[in-house]
Amino acid sequence: MIVSSTLSLLLLASVAHSQNQMFPLLFQQPQTQEQLPEKTPRGHTPHEKLKMCCAKLDQADADCKSRFCDWNALSSNSILIFLSTCVTRGPTVGQMWDCASSRGDHRQCCKAKGVLPGCMAYCETTNGVPPDYFRYLFCLNDFNKVRDCFFYHLIDQPNIKGDL
Repeated sequence: MIVSSTLSLLLLASVAHSQNQMFPLLFQQPQTQEQLPEKTPRGHTPHEKLKMCCAKLDQADADCKSRFCDWNALSSNSILIFLSTCVTRGPTVGQMWDCASSRGDHRQCCKAKGVLPGCMAYCETTNGVPPDYFRYLFCLNDFNKVRDCFFYHLIDQPNIKGDL
């Protein structure tokens, strides 16, 4: 029953995402994008910091870490696959989200990138990933912007495990 419901929601999300008709929040005025200041890289690259963090997740599912602990794998095109695959595998989704987000407050970056106000729950990550994923399906259009803010943060900051 849960698998059927999840698949139905994923199909609905896919159709609605492609038609940009998920929820009325999609009809919010497009947000203007600002240029973020250049950062001087410190330590490892954001790619390496993400991989290093995921490698330390002893309770997270190994298959999910292998498939999705990568900035290119965490995109608006694959996030629903990640969620549907990994949400039932213990603390995997939350722990991997923490590795990507560093549990930081990325709202300033998200605002600069033009993320919709209704999607800011994914930018303010100090309390982890919002647990009601399907409530935010309309945010698929902004997911890459949110992910890019996580990446931007790691250019000069350590990951949540302290790796610089």
